[in-house]
Amino acid sequence: CGSGAAPATGGNFGQLRALKDRHPHLKMLVAVGGWTRSVNFSDAALTPEARQRFARSGIELFLRGWPGLFDGFDIDWEYPVFGGARENVTRPEDRQNFTLLLAELRRQLDVEGARDGRRYLLTAATAAGARLVGSLELDRVTPLLDWFNVMTYDYHSGSGMAHFNAPLHAAANDPTPFYNIDSTVALYRRSGVPPEKIVVGVPFYGRAYGGVHGGNGGLVRPGTPPPR
Repeated sequence: CGSGAAPATGGNFGQLRALKDRHPHLKMLVAVGGWTRSVNFSDAALTPEARQRFARSGIELFLRGWPGLFDGFDIDWEYPVFGGARENVTRPEDRQNFTLLLAELRRQLDVEGARDGRRYLLTAATAAGARLVGSLELDRVTPLLDWFNVMTYDYHSGSGMAHFNAPLHAAANDPTPFYNIDSTVALYRRSGVPPEKIVVGVPFYGRAYGGVHGGNGGLVRPGTPPPR
């Protein structure tokens, strides 16, 4: 927040503007989506017209509405094809349409960047598990993105098993030896994603379990999340 007076207008974006004025090297991306905001991504990516409208509206609202503040977009579709919140719209063709949506965004961002004399960034928050990663055309998506913000956390949320939230490697006697950061990064590397485009997500939170029995310090034993 700083010690200076808040801008007369602009709210949070005004505060971001003041922050960037003090630290011009900062890059600020607009994240679109998330676990609770991915319900309409499948519709937004379904047709060329919908994809063009999605990209155009984001550019008009954020890049033109706040000139010089934002440096691009991070697309957080959780998840194409299947998974995510129960109310999400999903389709088998999401796999290809996700690629097409990113391609349209990249195209329009390049046009906007040529007009503004700069290059805008395009990134995506993507899954850590192999099944969900399989819903991405990584060979086609990689050239479109500046980097992947890989969600290397919540590996065991909802599994009913007391386990680490973001394990770096598999634990001893781990029944899920591929649910860890090392395995996820290796999966992206094997799929052709260069290491400089892989950003490992670090959670600033943990998870707790109750009713855990059976030794091993409770690790990889059945448990239930405590009531909120």
